[in-house]
Amino acid sequence: MKKDLIIKVVLVALIVLSLFLTFMIWTMPSQFNEETNANQGTTSSVSIARDMSQVFGPTQIVLHKNGEINAFTQTKIVTAITREFTKWKVDTIEEPIELTNEEYEEKLSQTNALEMVFVENISFGVFPDLFNDLAGEYQDRSFNRIYFSKDNLNQIYFYNTHSKLFYSEAIEGIDQSKIDKLIEEENAISYLANAVLDEGKQVYTSAEEIELPYLSYLVERQTNQLFIERLFDDTSEVRENSANDENIVSYNDYVSELQINENTDILTYYRNRNAENKLSITETLRVSYNELIQYENWASDVHYFDYNDSTREVTYRRYIAGFPVFSEFSDYGTTHVTVFEDGLSRLQVPLVIAQTPISDVEEQKTLQSGVSILESLSASGYPSEEIDDLKIGYTWINSTESDRVINLEPNWYVKINGKWQLAQSLLFNEGGQ
Repeated sequence: MKKDLIIKVVLVALIVLSLFLTFMIWTMPSQFNEETNANQGTTSSVSIARDMSQVFGPTQIVLHKNGEINAFTQTKIVTAITREFTKWKVDTIEEPIELTNEEYEEKLSQTNALEMVFVENISFGVFPDLFNDLAGEYQDRSFNRIYFSKDNLNQIYFYNTHSKLFYSEAIEGIDQSKIDKLIEEENAISYLANAVLDEGKQVYTSAEEIELPYLSYLVERQTNQLFIERLFDDTSEVRENSANDENIVSYNDYVSELQINENTDILTYYRNRNAENKLSITETLRVSYNELIQYENWASDVHYFDYNDSTREVTYRRYIAGFPVFSEFSDYGTTHVTVFEDGLSRLQVPLVIAQTPISDVEEQKTLQSGVSILESLSASGYPSEEIDDLKIGYTWINSTESDRVINLEPNWYVKINGKWQLAQSLLFNEGGQ
């Protein structure tokens, strides 16, 4: 009896301690590597190291085996295979042939292959160390798929689903045993997938329901001063002006302007540059990456996500647990960078970053299959030919209980007319567009 009583007392004490610590986490600022500003909340000035190969690397690994397609998005798997990819050596790039998306799919279905899927077109010149001899004429040519067959590890294939150009090249360094070990690990997570959408927009989406956890994080807000010091050459020339809008504080030095929306914590910087001498796409991506690593302090992965040829704007998106981050009301998921030959022209970056996960018990959400989502969208007036892309993403939701906490909810997102939208919102919009 006495032993049972002691156990009960200890359990009650542990529960009380757990509740107390949870309360402290939610209400007290983190003391690790932080500065506190009365007007700006908790801040961090730590820069995150990012490999160029990871930022421009694949976001999905697809295994084609015995006619079945399995897709991996798990950060650990994608990152590890990307690191293997950087060790390979392609002899050179030679003239491609043209293949339709259907012909490309047919090639894949005839072999057991590992395919790397990229969000956007990547120019060959972004990965110069991958090639023994990359001719200048191929620097700005691009691909968005790479695969190799287990039957021939001396050959690699690059494909662009938009231009329909297919490259078959000699390669050295693929270690099949390492690849197999990674994708066959006990905790490796994949889902059965189908290739969907029309020519030039092919994506792999889930054929079955998927369960993903809700996530919660403590957030930090970076100081205005941190960006003033990095973006202005001479801070003594900087003037502050907050008269125009009570939510907008702006700083300028007569050459450039920095605006910060104190309501949304979104920073926008603009400097007039000479746009006549435009950089090549490869140079644009490299230079924009150099700007990204100075200003984007998201602790998890950030991937190259989009490029606007008319404005020269490069978009990078935050990822969490292998999935892109979206937000419905403020652009917390992306960093936008525009660069020209003489430097940075425009920057938009969220100042709020997720730092510490605070959820111990993972509540799961069941998402219907991507195939089912497409069928539902079609029935609601959005046929597949109008859809450019389809992805699972995490929706950023500010907590109503604490401004230091965000919640991330898994949802389906679709891209229509260049804009990413919550699929569920479109399904409630009867009759489509």
